[in-house]
Amino acid sequence: MKKQILLLCLALLSLCGYAQTTTVKGVVTSAADKEPMIGLTVLVKGTTNGAVTDLDGNYTLNNVAKDATIVFSMIGYKTQEFKVNGRAVINVIMEDDTQALDEVVVIGYGAVKKSDLTSSISAIKGDELKKLSSGNAMNALQGKINGVQITGGGSPGSTPRVIIRGVSTVNGSDPLYVVDGMPVGTNINFLDQNDIESMQVLKDASASAIYGTRGSNGVVLITTRKGKKGTTQFGFSASAGFQTLKKPKMAKASEYEYVYNARYVNDNAVPRYKGIENITDAQGTDWWDESMQKTALIHNYNFNFSGGTDKLLYSANIGYFGQDSQYTVGKWQKLTARFSMEYTFNSIVKAGIDFTPKYENWMDTPNILGNVMAMDPTTPVMRPESEWTTNKYDNYARSNNSEVWNPVAQLARMDKHSDEYGLLANPYVSIEPVKGLVIRSQFGVNARFRLSDEYTPDFNLDKLEKSDYSKAYRKTDNWVDWNWTNTVNWIKSFNRKHNFNVMAGYTMERFQEYWLEGSRERTPINEETLRYVSAGTQNPQTAGVNAYSSLISYLGRVMYNYNDRYYLTASIRVDGSSKFMKDNQYATFPALSAAWRVSEEPFMKKQHVFDNLKIHAGWGRVGNQNIDNSAYESTIGSADYVFGGNREIGTAVSSIGNTLLRWETVEDYNVGIDMSFLKNRLSVTAEWFRKESHDMLLKKDNILVLGFPMWNGQMWENVGKMRATGWELSVNWEDRKGDFDYGIGVNLSSVKNKAVTLLGSTPINAGSFNGDYIIRNEEGGEISRFYGFVADGLFQNQTEVNAHTNEHGTVIQPDAQPGDIRFRDLNHDGKLDDNDKTFIGKAFPDLMVGINARLSWKDIDFSANFYGTIGNDVYNTTKGRYSGVGGENVYEGTYNASWHGEGTSNNLPRLSYNDANQNWKRVSSFFVEDGSYLRCKQLQIGYTLPKKWTKKISLRLSFSAQNPFTITGYSGMDPEAAALGTEGKVTESGIDWAGYPNPRTYLFGINMNF
Repeated sequence: MKKQILLLCLALLSLCGYAQTTTVKGVVTSAADKEPMIGLTVLVKGTTNGAVTDLDGNYTLNNVAKDATIVFSMIGYKTQEFKVNGRAVINVIMEDDTQALDEVVVIGYGAVKKSDLTSSISAIKGDELKKLSSGNAMNALQGKINGVQITGGGSPGSTPRVIIRGVSTVNGSDPLYVVDGMPVGTNINFLDQNDIESMQVLKDASASAIYGTRGSNGVVLITTRKGKKGTTQFGFSASAGFQTLKKPKMAKASEYEYVYNARYVNDNAVPRYKGIENITDAQGTDWWDESMQKTALIHNYNFNFSGGTDKLLYSANIGYFGQDSQYTVGKWQKLTARFSMEYTFNSIVKAGIDFTPKYENWMDTPNILGNVMAMDPTTPVMRPESEWTTNKYDNYARSNNSEVWNPVAQLARMDKHSDEYGLLANPYVSIEPVKGLVIRSQFGVNARFRLSDEYTPDFNLDKLEKSDYSKAYRKTDNWVDWNWTNTVNWIKSFNRKHNFNVMAGYTMERFQEYWLEGSRERTPINEETLRYVSAGTQNPQTAGVNAYSSLISYLGRVMYNYNDRYYLTASIRVDGSSKFMKDNQYATFPALSAAWRVSEEPFMKKQHVFDNLKIHAGWGRVGNQNIDNSAYESTIGSADYVFGGNREIGTAVSSIGNTLLRWETVEDYNVGIDMSFLKNRLSVTAEWFRKESHDMLLKKDNILVLGFPMWNGQMWENVGKMRATGWELSVNWEDRKGDFDYGIGVNLSSVKNKAVTLLGSTPINAGSFNGDYIIRNEEGGEISRFYGFVADGLFQNQTEVNAHTNEHGTVIQPDAQPGDIRFRDLNHDGKLDDNDKTFIGKAFPDLMVGINARLSWKDIDFSANFYGTIGNDVYNTTKGRYSGVGGENVYEGTYNASWHGEGTSNNLPRLSYNDANQNWKRVSSFFVEDGSYLRCKQLQIGYTLPKKWTKKISLRLSFSAQNPFTITGYSGMDPEAAALGTEGKVTESGIDWAGYPNPRTYLFGINMNF
């Protein structure tokens, strides 16, 4: 009986316990967009009883005590707690936690709260970069981060030039890119911008000095997307569209014939026009239409997934990007992937790996836009069929009236392509033996392997356009770099007021390059089956190089703040490089910065103007060792000698070493203020900076008396100094009114780049033009300034020609005629020579402008981005298209626009075939134009379909226009591409060589998450 009573009591107790628990359900949504929240953690406080919200934001908790407290939490949102109080349904609306969203900013070898920054670091989220479809993520950054000048052309696979806060060295301007802690060099074309979580730009030396020798041009830190605890989330995005270039208005056949003949008539000469007399436009050739496509395809696809458990976090991303050239040949495509995994063994040890393979393919885009514009329109594409030969490359027509090569024939002969395979692997282990102390070791390998092939067929259009023999060429390039980074981080707070963040580290880096090339001439035929080196029969050539360099570094940093009001950061890095001799192998790069959060002072608590007010200042030194690996060595190479009329191969000095070389150092000063007002809706940041290089490394002409038999012998020396001084101002407004959310930001910056010392009285000239140079870089002035004669209008009659004399009555331009350009005799000596040249323009702008706007209403969103420059000039060589010199084609309307009688023009000179006055041959201000512009970089509108239509899938559709319009007075095809100059060189900027312009791009996109 007792046993039965005991069982009954236990049953009653069980029922009582059951009666005191319940099942709680609900839906969790976001206050920002009213959308269900996926993967949010719901936990009964003080227990392990929890759940994760599903795709519709639903959750269910069983066996919940009626007096329990439920905690709702997710990174980026304010944690909320609710008492059950017997309820069966609890619906929750989660609010953004702005402090949490901005909490962590990646810095060199660590991370800090954004509010604790003392240096000049700008951050942008990856979602902002995804809006613009580009093969290089830096293009999407244009205008969005202050002080960063990004200039690009539109050619497939091209890399934009990035200048952070001006130019302080002639040895390249590209910043260092660091992906997930691994330095990867100066090009991130391999990276899919859809896979970027965030990007931080270290702009001043107090931030970048921790990277020492590699941080002189600034550092861009990129963090890729990682897995997060919760159910596996999948994403897919795609965009596809077309690009188009604005067709330049060139003269058609009839106008070309008229202008061609007028050039001779104006010089009292007999026209030498060849071709159909009185040709009609219909009988001519439109070389743009024959050489270029009306549209070019651009498409981008990305698939990703991520998730995790308490132990394992994982993510993967696979992407494809393809861009066709506007020419009939040429394209670039890349296939990228990234796999990331992190495993937590216990509360002390965790390890992970980022694994990034990639494949790139180039079908090289030609650079013949000048030929397309210059080819005379009276020449047909092909010869008459009666003149055809068995070699199809002989059957194209030769220009009737100029030496310009047939662009369609050039495109047909193009056979140049490359394949590149790469792998970036980044394994690491992290140990936290005690709370706040983290020991981390990371070993990264960046390997790339490129195979390039080029074939030139034999052809013969005439004696000026031919190749007597075919040639097959192949080159293999291998780069294998590795980096081993070991750091110890200690974060500790005392009395909740004294906060320390201390880091010490040691790194080793090795850079290896191997290349081998070979070629042979005279393959039996031009068919594709025999376009390889072994098929050649004559003149075998081979060459190859193994190159190595290494770095070893010791680094440390201490960050301290008192009560979130006073901040101090000090860092130091010691670098040792194999590029210098033992006595100068090591260099030290210190940095110091401080900040004062004025708004946290007690005396500011009662004011209602500033929500945040912080003043910061920094100083630091960074290094540069961007020189040849063997700059300290004199080397010997092969050379040709002639003995008794016979060629003999011997040796000679090929490079001259300097054993006294030492590090180039850039010293940087920065002060700034951060402010926010009106409940943080309005934020303002202003900064001033100056950075100056010391002991700049330059190649200097060697004096022959040293005994080196080289007419152009040069030697690396520490002889230069450059200075960049400027300011930045950012103003941003963010607000929400019900379902309407909007924001607008304006970035303004200015920088002056000055060459303090270079090579003494010897200027650095650049930009060869008709036997002269366009650019002169000299001590005491800005870099990339145009140097030439000053054009002073046109002579309207012979009286003006005769009146243009010096004080002694000497006619200054005796070869001039009415309609020619008047050039100023600046030194008044009665003649035009180099003494009359002066600076006539500058390549770098006075002001850079970025405007970014966004707005959303319910499920509709819109964004717009603008970027521009003000105060820069462009040397427009394409203006020479008005001349017709050499029989080249001219712009439409040239005859009427050019001087053809008194008063008809004071801008374009008369047409002339011999150009005796050198209107078109002299470097002069006639070619200089204002290169200022404001370009709409992107307009995008998107619509997210309601959940009731798509169920468990988040689906967004979009349409975007990239570069749809540009406001400018520049007459060339593209002021931005023109600003690049020659291959993006900072000392040779601002010359328009008719490079590939930025196309207009129109895209449809789709984004899915499930």
